[in-house]
Amino acid sequence: PRYPSVARDLALVMDESITVGPLMQAMRRAGGNLLESIELFDVYRGTQLEEGKKSVAFSLLFRAGDRTLTEPEVAKAMEKVQRSCSQQFGAIIR
Repeated sequence: PRYPSVARDLALVMDESITVGPLMQAMRRAGGNLLESIELFDVYRGTQLEEGKKSVAFSLLFRAGDRTLTEPEVAKAMEKVQRSCSQQFGAIIR
């Protein structure tokens, strides 16, 4: 690619019953054209979380095909992704 990517990690706490596939689809929609890829890299269940909860961590890669992204552009895209996860799945940032 001609322009650099910007990587961000996002860890979310959610109900154990939520499956990751629909969550990732919602993240892709919310991230729009700038979200190049999403990769699940950790699922945590343990004593630091409430019973019935899990923490799921993702690596998100943003890139524009016609320019270098600015920090405000990436921040806005991340905000949309986080808001979508919160509204649709009740997920909160860990």
